[in-house]
Amino acid sequence: MNKKDNNDNESEPLIKVTYPRWWRGLPSLLIMMIISNIDVLILNDFIEYHYAKVYQVNSTSSEIRREICLNESSSSSAAFSTTTSKSPIATTTSLSNLVQAATARLNVYIYLSATVPAIITSILLGANCDRIGRKSLIALPFVGKITRYIILSSVVYFDLSEWLIILAVMCDGLCGAASLCILSAFAYVADCTTAKNRTPATIIANISIASSRILPLITLGLYLKSHHFIVAMLMALGLSIFGFIFTLIFQPESNVKARKLNILQQLTQVRLAPVKNILKVYFVKRLESKQRRLLINIGTHLGFIVMLCGHVAIFFLYLYGSPFCFDSFRVGILTVVQISTAVLLTIPFTLTIAKRTDSLFIPMIGCLCYMTQFLILGTTKYLWMLYLGVCIGSIFFVTTPIIRSRISKLVEPNEYAIVFILASIFESAGYYAISAFTNEIYRLSVSFDSGFVFFTLAFVGILPLVFMTYLFIVERRLKPPPIKPTTSINE
Repeated sequence: MNKKDNNDNESEPLIKVTYPRWWRGLPSLLIMMIISNIDVLILNDFIEYHYAKVYQVNSTSSEIRREICLNESSSSSAAFSTTTSKSPIATTTSLSNLVQAATARLNVYIYLSATVPAIITSILLGANCDRIGRKSLIALPFVGKITRYIILSSVVYFDLSEWLIILAVMCDGLCGAASLCILSAFAYVADCTTAKNRTPATIIANISIASSRILPLITLGLYLKSHHFIVAMLMALGLSIFGFIFTLIFQPESNVKARKLNILQQLTQVRLAPVKNILKVYFVKRLESKQRRLLINIGTHLGFIVMLCGHVAIFFLYLYGSPFCFDSFRVGILTVVQISTAVLLTIPFTLTIAKRTDSLFIPMIGCLCYMTQFLILGTTKYLWMLYLGVCIGSIFFVTTPIIRSRISKLVEPNEYAIVFILASIFESAGYYAISAFTNEIYRLSVSFDSGFVFFTLAFVGILPLVFMTYLFIVERRLKPPPIKPTTSINE
């Protein structure tokens, strides 16, 4: 068992320094991430399929839809006209672009409606994470997923109204969505590790999250080529139920004070008072400029989240449209290439560099690589460049977890969860708001430059680069000189 250095709980001497293995928090997290990856793929595919029917695009299969898209994108002036009783109205907007714009518009409504519930849940439950424990907050998002897929399955089967899709995502956000599970899982990892092995553990956890995308993207992408949405959603519902039961039975509790409570008892311990600690923890006086370094690291981490959320929100929709006209299976293959590259790079990185240093140069390189990926996505029309771009961007997923590890080293053990609350808000509520923003940019620009949104995301990367450069200068000033030359002078 891992031993924690400081734990002053005298009432339970037998377990006060004993913690579960840190990797025992990974199974529930991986199940949640598999479901979340199904979310993104299946919802985008279903909404686009829905609007393809609305605009009477002959898309009985994804191959036919792809052929129509390619034909439109290769035409020099794809056009259609609508005639009223007064005069004809002509436009050069292709049918595929209309479907893309309508999909982006509904995505904006979906994400905006889920923002407020996700903010409330992230703040309230996240602030109480150190009080009520980790297990209940890992399990609760599964309840949201169960509700989500009960509603979505009904929408598909009975062909119900679009507003029920919005309701399904709102229920998911109200239960914290995947980001609450991520927050609690990383707090669990921090509980069960020491400063020495926390960086490798954090990197492994991040790459495990990325690796969990491989199976659903390939299998579901292949399955959705024939638009069997109802079966896919029922599978996601079954996986959500399994994840909830698995967490109840097998997920250990890393918070010593909450180990004797069941999940319902833990949730009843939620109070409003800890909410004020969300901001208070960032302004606690700390030695050696730790407060300033903490704030800068948090700012860098939030910048990374904006880039990542924006990319996830728009990537699939962008690839569905011209000039690439991918279907769900081809999107899955491209994403798997990026994930596989990240996993292959993680193995030597974790065994060598991550064990020896957490230098800021490492996440700076990762950020530059991600910005390079965005620039390639925004400009290229060639398939091989697309694959090159995602391979370069994979370095981001390997290197940037160092920032999360650095944050945990700057706070006390009882502050692990609270200090990540702001990040949690960005990863849950922020994800919905950022997704709405990027979808709106895409909707407005799809008619003249569908890749414009990626230039916006690349521009966002400048901010964390500035933060890391400043932090590097601050830490260099705080670092003591290695050896004083006065020794030889005295001799």
